[in-house]
Formats: sequence, structure tokens, C-alpha cells
Amino acid sequence: MPRELTTVALVVLGLLDEQPRHPYDVFQTLVERGDDRLVRVTPGAVYHAVERLERDGLVEAVGTERCGNRPERTTYRATAAGHAALRPALTSYLADDRPAYADFPVGLAHAPRLPADEVAAALTQRRGREAARLATLRARCDEVLALGLPRRFLLDGEREVALLEREVAWLDEVLRDLADGTLTWGGPPPDDFLAARQHHRTRTSAPARRPADRSTS
Repeated sequence: MPRELTTVALVVLGLLDEQPRHPYDVFQTLVERGDDRLVRVTPGAVYHAVERLERDGLVEAVGTERCGNRPERTTYRATAAGHAALRPALTSYLADDRPAYADFPVGLAHAPRLPADEVAAALTQRRGREAARLATLRARCDEVLALGLPRRFLLDGEREVALLEREVAWLDEVLRDLADGTLTWGGPPPDDFLAARQHHRTRTSAPARRPADRSTS
């Protein structure tokens, strides 16, 4: 049985199922379509994915070509098994049947350990980068839509635009609240909170009382 498809293997297999390609053409197509924002790919990673897919019987070589003095390039296509493997793999990805752990939430969870000005500086840097990504992605989506590409091919970009819009707006709100003091900063959690948490833990961990036996003999 083939191993579970990684994200790189999935996008590579998808392109080879679309039409035969050599690995470097796969890489160029991923970059051209902007799919390198979805998964970290390099030419080496694509070649490695093709080799693994071939070992698993999901793709096969269909020919070689040579351009000038360049090394020969082998063209691959998806096999029937590869075509069949795409459907359950894509369904699993769409249903998000796999946990993902991002770095940013970890930083947010431990941000109170830093001074407010350092937090604001880091979030400002992030806000600028995300706003630039949003502008670039929105422009690319608008461009290909204007050229006639149906919306169904851009759902990933549409979702990312919506998420980036919300994140930039949220970062603006947090930075504004930090600046005007609405978001208080510094010091440990309040004593009232610690006492309330301890009371809650005690109450929820206490064994439930058994009801009195009211039966008569």
C-alpha cells in the first residue's frame, strides 16, 4: 500500500495527473500558479516527491528529452493507481482531517512574558507583511478572474484573502488597543482570577454526591 501523501507529493501528483510533465516543469508550474504559498517547494523537493511517487507506483516515466547541452529530462505521468489515490487524499485535505500547528498562536499565548513595546513592534512587523501579502494575492486573483479563469479554481486564494483581511483587521485592533491602554499589559494574572480558577477546579473535581436512598424496606 502506498504511504500517505504529503502536501508536496499531493500537489506534484495533481499536476502529473493533469498532464505529463518533467519535474522541473512541475516546479515552474507551482510557482507560476502561486501554489508555492500553500506548500514549501524547491526543485529538489519536487524531484524527491516524484521519485517517491514512482516507487509507490503512483506515477511512471513516459519518455526523456534533451535540450541543447542540458541533462536529459524525464517526463512523468500519473498512473491509474495515482489517479485513484488523488480522490481520497483530496477529500481528507478538504475535510481537514489532520491537525496543523502554527507558530503564531504559540507566540500569542506567551506574549505576556514580553514588554508591551516589544509585542507592539513584532505585531506591527507582522501586520505590514500580511497586508503586503493580502494586496499581492488580491491583485493576482483579480487578474486571473478578469482573464476568464472560473472561480472554482481560485477557492484557495479566495479563502486566503478572506483570512488575511480578517487578520490584518484584528492586528490593527490589537495594536490600537495596546497604544491607547484599552489592552492592559504587564504583571501576573490578577489574584481574583487565580482564586476564582482554584474555586472552579475544586468544584468541578469534587466527586458528585450520591442521592440519598429514599426506598423503604
